[in-house]
Amino acid sequence: MKNLDQIRAENALKAAKTGSFSGAEGGGIVKKIPTMIRENGLIGALAFACEKKKDNTYKNGDYHKVFEQILEHLKDSRVDLVNSPGRRADDLLAHAVQISSAQLRAVTDEAMAYLAFLRRFVSTENGEPHE
Repeated sequence: MKNLDQIRAENALKAAKTGSFSGAEGGGIVKKIPTMIRENGLIGALAFACEKKKDNTYKNGDYHKVFEQILEHLKDSRVDLVNSPGRRADDLLAHAVQISSAQLRAVTDEAMAYLAFLRRFVSTENGEPHE
């Protein structure tokens, strides 16, 4: 049986290998999100990531991609904090506004713990994630 840190690391490494995130060394966006969550809360940070332009595309698309990876982690059956059929950050936002404050705290805490791993793995050297 894996512990929660192993699950976080496994999911973060998979996300780092499959996703591309903008910023310095490919991880600048990922490094900004924990601060956004601390200052604005999970719902505020999600609202920023889900903001759309007039043409219905995401204004902050790279942030949206990171929150999609967070959602995938939270939906992992071994973590099981979000039971949403969706795969977009919008679905996480819809879930976050409907749950209790205790559940929101748990989701926020897990998202922050996951981001601690993801930010380590998305920094790249020669285009390859650190392992």
